[in-house]
Amino acid sequence: MVLSHWLRRKNVDITFDADKGPTSALRCSHGNLLPEHASGAKRVSVPESLWLFLYETIAREADDVVTFPSDTQPCEICDHKLSAVASVEDRLRAVKLKQRQSHEKLISGKGFALNPGQKYYLVPSSWLSEWRAYITATGKNVSSLPEPQSLEVAINSLKCEKHSRLLQRPLDIVYKRGGITQKTSNTDGLAIISESDWQSFSEEWNVEHADGACAEIVFSKSSEDKPHESSEAMVISDKDPDQSINGANDDLEDCRPYVRTDPEVCEECIGERESCALVEKLNYQNEDIHVYLVRGKEAPKSIREASAALPVPDRRTSKRSRRTTTGNSISLKVSGSTTVYQLKLMIWESLGIVKENQKLHKGPLEIEEDFATLADKCIFPGDVLWVKDSELFEDRDIAGEALTTMMT
Repeated sequence: MVLSHWLRRKNVDITFDADKGPTSALRCSHGNLLPEHASGAKRVSVPESLWLFLYETIAREADDVVTFPSDTQPCEICDHKLSAVASVEDRLRAVKLKQRQSHEKLISGKGFALNPGQKYYLVPSSWLSEWRAYITATGKNVSSLPEPQSLEVAINSLKCEKHSRLLQRPLDIVYKRGGITQKTSNTDGLAIISESDWQSFSEEWNVEHADGACAEIVFSKSSEDKPHESSEAMVISDKDPDQSINGANDDLEDCRPYVRTDPEVCEECIGERESCALVEKLNYQNEDIHVYLVRGKEAPKSIREASAALPVPDRRTSKRSRRTTTGNSISLKVSGSTTVYQLKLMIWESLGIVKENQKLHKGPLEIEEDFATLADKCIFPGDVLWVKDSELFEDRDIAGEALTTMMT
């Protein structure tokens, strides 16, 4: 490195590290020779004649340049520290390798087949995602990436203090072609892991076995067989009509699988938390919603099923609306306290549809009650609405409506 810097220094009048001395990068804080495996301490042996030339050429006092003969031993203190660090990193790599081998299915991040009657355990999906990133880190990230949160703390935080029940629900399960799997997430919900994975985690992360949240897949033929339906994971069914179900599967043809947890899911606490989150989400000011003008009998499926959309590009055409290039969509600035009546006036001003002719929808539902607020109608920032023009009433100037509103 010093030699290459010195050669460049000869051609360009710029300061380089080599100006500090040809051996400055090889000196440790103790003034001795750094071990060669230290960062930036790679070196080469040069003939004595070349060294003397460099020594005389570098414009520094002789006392500032340290000469290291080829038989110089590296600093013992630094060598010991670096060896200790290398030993820790080697042990860390070994630990991570062992965990990767013990949890091959979990490392892949893909769902695995779940069997009814078999015992499983639940862990937060967020913790599992952190663990997966930590275990699979390579290169310089092996030692720099922090460990995931204590698994014992994560498990204990799942239970409410009031009822000692679970504060999160298991992720939805998918029933497809006679097989059962669980959907995946990196952030929300509880992921199902096998009993062997849980036992390994208990040893690897010092978790008491009794602290675990258990789960099993259960089939029920009726809602009466499933007393806490709302507290369990939702089932997504994808049956193949051409598939023949025989043997033991005949008895399960009309059954619905669900996740039974121990402890149970605390619907009371989850409901309170979700209600607070909903109220907070509906308490918004000056946010965008998107309104599509639909011509024809029905809105396209993509619009009807959209509950939210990305913001429309900023091309302002009035103080309150932004039109897309097609002219069939607008973005309006509204608040949770905006009334349906006020929203219809905005649409009237932007799209020219008389208020009485507007058939305004969110998804398949028509938005009625002019003096209800957008919060009352559960209209959130970013929501997609669509409007049809019934053309029942004659067009008129919006100014007259605005004047009437001011007088009342």
